[in-house]
Amino acid sequence: MQGRGGLVLVLLALAAAVGLVGAFVAAGGAERLQAQPAAAGQASDACSAAAPPVAAGAALEAEASRILLVSLTGAACTLKVPREDLVLALGRGSSVAAAAATLGVGTTQLEGAVFGAIEQSVASEEQAGRVTPTTALAIRTLVDIVPADRLLAAVQGSGDACGSLPWKPVDGLSAVAAEIGVKTGLRTACALQVAPLEAIAALADPAGLAGLATRSGRSPAEVERAVRTAIGASIAEAAAAGALSGTEGSVLGAAARVAPVDRLLAIVRGDDDPCAPFPWPGSTSQSEALAAVAMIGVVDAACHLGVPTFDAFAALADQAELDRLLAASGKTQADVEAALRSGLGTGLSAGQDAGAISGLEALLLRGVLSQVGILDLLRNFVG
Repeated sequence: MQGRGGLVLVLLALAAAVGLVGAFVAAGGAERLQAQPAAAGQASDACSAAAPPVAAGAALEAEASRILLVSLTGAACTLKVPREDLVLALGRGSSVAAAAATLGVGTTQLEGAVFGAIEQSVASEEQAGRVTPTTALAIRTLVDIVPADRLLAAVQGSGDACGSLPWKPVDGLSAVAAEIGVKTGLRTACALQVAPLEAIAALADPAGLAGLATRSGRSPAEVERAVRTAIGASIAEAAAAGALSGTEGSVLGAAARVAPVDRLLAIVRGDDDPCAPFPWPGSTSQSEALAAVAMIGVVDAACHLGVPTFDAFAALADQAELDRLLAASGKTQADVEAALRSGLGTGLSAGQDAGAISGLEALLLRGVLSQVGILDLLRNFVG
C-alpha cells in the first residue's frame, strides 16, 4: 500500500475537498471566489486565470482550497461561463440538472466539466507532491461512487445519508478502504441523524467524536456504537461484494468489533502509536475474545517491526500486501512471523489476565502458534 491509507484519511479528504465548497457557497460564493468581475451573461476569463497560490492555514484545508479553486476555474473555462455563476448555480440548484439549466448547458456536460476538472487538478497536485496518493485516491473515490445529485445535496447540507449505494468494484486494498470510508461516513450520519459532512468531519478529527456527540445530542457511548456499527457494515458489504478476501474481511471485521473506537480510528487515520499500551477491550463471546487477541497481536507486531499499525493489518491480511511491506520495510517474512507470534502471545496473556480466555484455551492456542503459517495463523484467531 502507498502511505498509511485508510478510513479516516479518506474521510478527512472528503471533508476538506467537499465541505469547503459548502462553506464558500454559504458565504455567498461569488465574493469569495471571484478573481475579477465578469459582466452578466458573458463568459469569465477563467481560461487565462493564473493558478492560485498555496494558501495559508492547515495543510490539508489549504490544499483542498487550492484544488477547489483550480477545479472550478477549469470547469468554468470548459463550460465558457463565469466561475462565480458556476459556483452559485451549484450552490442554489435543487439538482445537477437544475444547475445545468441555470447555466444553459447540458447535465452531462456540467458533470463532465466539473468532475474532469477535479480529476485534472488532483492529478496535478499529486504530481507536484502537494497531496499524498491516499488523499488523491480519496477524492477520486468520492466523485466516482457517489451520484452527482447526492454529492451536490451533501455539499448543500440537504443530502439524505440513509439512501443505499451499490458497491462499486475497485482494485487494490487502498481503493477498497477508500470506498469503505465513504460509506462509513454516510452510515454514521444516518444513524445519528446528522448532516453527512458533519459525520465525515468528526471521524477525521482526533477529538471529533466528542463534538459529534454534542451536535447529535447523543451520548459518547451511542456515538461510538454508531461508528463501530457503520465500519462493520461497510466492511461486511465489501466482503460480500468480493472486494475483500476471506482473511482480509475477517481481520478488518475483527478490528471493527473489538477495538476501542478512538484507537481504531487512530489506526486507520495513520497517527496511532502501536507501542502505546493497548488494554484488553473486553468481549462477550469466545469469538470476540479471539478477535481481541488478534487485534492486540497485530498492534504489538507493528510496534516491534517499527511499521504503521494500519500497514501491519493490511500486510497480515494478504500475501501480496505482506510482500509489499517486506519490500518497503526491509524486514523478512521470518521477522514478521516472529513479531506476530510474539504479539499473539501477548494478546493471549492479556485475555487470561482479563478472565476471557481459560488456561486450557491459552495452552492449546499457544501450541497453534508454533505450527501454522502466518496467514493461517491469523485465520485461527479471527475466524
